Amino acid sequence: MGRIGRRRSGDGFSGRASRPPLPLAAATLAAAWGALYSTALWVIAYARIPIHDDVRYDYVAAEAGLRYGWSRIYDLDLLRALSAGFPPPQNTIHPGGTFINPPLLAWLWAPLVAFPEPIAYLVWTLVGLAAFVWTWHIAAPFRGLGKLAMLLAGLALWPVMEAFYFGQPTFLVLALVATAWWLMRRDRAVAAGVALAFATALKPQVVIMIPLCLVVAGRWRPIAAWAVGGAALAGLSAISLGTSGLREFWQTLQWIQTDAGHSFFTVAYLFGPGAVTYAVLAGQGVLCLVVAWRRREDLDVLFATGLLGSLMVSFHLHQPDYSNLLLAAWLVLRGAPSLFHKAWLAAGFVTMQVLTFGQPAPQLAWNLVWLLILGFESQDAQEKAGEYRLHAQRQQHGGRDDLAHGQARI
Repeated sequence: MGRIGRRRSGDGFSGRASRPPLPLAAATLAAAWGALYSTALWVIAYARIPIHDDVRYDYVAAEAGLRYGWSRIYDLDLLRALSAGFPPPQNTIHPGGTFINPPLLAWLWAPLVAFPEPIAYLVWTLVGLAAFVWTWHIAAPFRGLGKLAMLLAGLALWPVMEAFYFGQPTFLVLALVATAWWLMRRDRAVAAGVALAFATALKPQVVIMIPLCLVVAGRWRPIAAWAVGGAALAGLSAISLGTSGLREFWQTLQWIQTDAGHSFFTVAYLFGPGAVTYAVLAGQGVLCLVVAWRRREDLDVLFATGLLGSLMVSFHLHQPDYSNLLLAAWLVLRGAPSLFHKAWLAAGFVTMQVLTFGQPAPQLAWNLVWLLILGFESQDAQEKAGEYRLHAQRQQHGGRDDLAHGQARI
C-alpha cells in the first residue's frame, strides 16, 4: 500500500503536482493585488466625481450630432454651450481638451446620450471592460492560472486603469486589433481587414503602423479589405460632416496641437518640437518596417511590431495609449521568446508604471530596445511556420484549437 499523497500509477495526480509552481503563484497573487488596487482607484474616483472631461467631450459631441446635425460635432462654440451645464472644472473646451476623434466614436456614443453622463460613463466603462476581457480571451498566452495572471497583470497596469478612468476607446480599438489577428490566423483575411479598418477609424494614431507592417509582409488580402473598409468609413464620415464639418475638424486638429501636453509622451519630450523630432519619428517608422519585413512569417510578432511601432511614430499620445503594449506583449509571449526577452517585457511593466508619473523617458528608451529585440532576436521560422500549418489543418478538420491558448503552458 502506498502512503497517502504518493502518486499512484495511472491516476496522473499527486498533491504536489496539483499545486502551481511557487513563482507563478506569487506572480498571480501580486498581480491580483495590483488589479485590486487599480480597480479600487477607479471606483473611488467615480464615486467622488462621476463626470470626467474626456468622457464629457465624447458625450457632448454625440449630443451635438443628435440635436444639431453631425456636421456640428467639432463646433467649439456649440460644444462649449453643451458643456456649460456640467459642474466645474468639467465644463470647458480648450486646446488641452475637446472632441478630436473621428466621427465614428461620436456615433458609438449616440445611444448613451439618452442617459445622464454619470450613467453613460459607467455603461461605457463596462463596454470597455468587456472588450478588454475579449482581447485577453483570444490573445493572451498560457492556460489556467498562467492565463489568469495575464488578465490580472493587465488590470494592474496604471496606463490600463487610466484608459478606463479617462473613458478612452482604447479597449474597443485593441479588441478590434486582436480580432483582426485572430481572424487572420483562421484565414479569414477579409473580415480581419474590416476589423482593422474599424480600429483605425476609432483612433488612427495608435494602430496606423499595423496595416503598413502587413504591407511589407505581403499580406495583401487583409490590406485590400482594410483599404476598402477604411475608404467606406472615411466616406461616411465625410458625408456626415459635410464641407463645414470637415473644415472644423481640420481646424480643431491644428488648434489642439498648440498644447504641448498632447506630444509630451512622444519623442518630442526628448527632442522638443521641430525637425529633429520628426526625423526621429520617421527613423523609428522605417526601423519598424524593417523589423516587420524580417519577421514577416510570424503573424504574432508582425502585429506586435505594428502596435509598438504605432506608438513610436505618433506625435499625439497620452498614457492610456501605451496600453497597446499589453496586447503586443501577450502576442509575443504566445511564442517562445528568450529569457532575456521575457526579462525585458517584465522591465516594461515598470516603465509603464513610471510613465503615469509624468516620466516618459524610460518608456521611450524601452520601446526602442524592444523593437530591436523583436527584429533581431534569433527565432526558428520553420517551427513557427509549422505551428500555423498545424493550426490551419485543425481548423479544416474541426479539431480543437490549442493554439488559441498559446503554445507556452504554465
